[in-house]
Amino acid sequence: MTEKKQEAPVQEPVQAPVAADKIWKLQGRFPVLADYLVFFGIFLLAQVTGAAIAWLVGCKWPDPALLASPDEAVSTAEQVLAGHFNAVSYFVAMSVTLAGFLFYRSRRHGPKVVAHFSRRGLNPVLLLWGVFFMLSTSVVLEPLLGLLPEVPNAYGRGAWAIVTVVVMAPLFEEVIFRGVLLESTRAKYGVMVAWLVSSAIFGIVHVHPTVAVNAFFIGLVLGFIYLRTDSLWSVIILHAVNNGIAYLALIAGHGNSMLIDVVGSRTLYVLVYIAALAVFAVSGYMMLLALRRLKAEEKNRAAA
Repeated sequence: MTEKKQEAPVQEPVQAPVAADKIWKLQGRFPVLADYLVFFGIFLLAQVTGAAIAWLVGCKWPDPALLASPDEAVSTAEQVLAGHFNAVSYFVAMSVTLAGFLFYRSRRHGPKVVAHFSRRGLNPVLLLWGVFFMLSTSVVLEPLLGLLPEVPNAYGRGAWAIVTVVVMAPLFEEVIFRGVLLESTRAKYGVMVAWLVSSAIFGIVHVHPTVAVNAFFIGLVLGFIYLRTDSLWSVIILHAVNNGIAYLALIAGHGNSMLIDVVGSRTLYVLVYIAALAVFAVSGYMMLLALRRLKAEEKNRAAA
């Protein structure tokens, strides 16, 4: 009799542990939805970090009751302190956001480009058109923004507030939103998606409904000008002008005023609104045509 040989038990192959640097590749080619969610996470964590550091270095936490005090001297003094607090917290928060997301993007093997800084975007005629386009957009949006909650006076006053609103915000926000986010999205999804997504995220991070809606549309204008000129300098200047006008309106007591309240005459307001609507419509149409040409040029370069 022949003995039946016992078969050796089949051993399951042992899977090698996944290397740490490959974990970043499991989500698909950068950027995907999860990458944008990570950006929001980094941004929120950076805001907390910025506020905490500002408090730790001795900046006074803004008191809403004092900011809204009927005593103008008390209110102004608190706004100056708020401007100092906001300057420190904003600088820290946006520095952490930019550094954190650039590090994350590098680990995800995303594109290395941060932004383009061509000097050809410094065209005075184009910059003037950009200012008129943004102002017209703000006027056209007034009926919608008037239905939304008023914007609280939380930006502060004084030299620190001016530095934050007119210098730091245009620099940081344009590098992050029109630079890193737009260019990262453009590398994978193309010019149109990059234009819309970067503007949408720019609006969302402003949180307050009124500011978020306005920021989204202004982001569309700035995003187009960046794509058209291939220059971050142009949009930094336009962003600074837009913020400077908003700051002047705020300290003049017209932060939440509608144009009709400032103009006084309903007939004049209607004429101004019609003119703004015409500029908005014509400029918006020209913008869409230009974006379609950019999309076609991008497609031809990819096919070449």
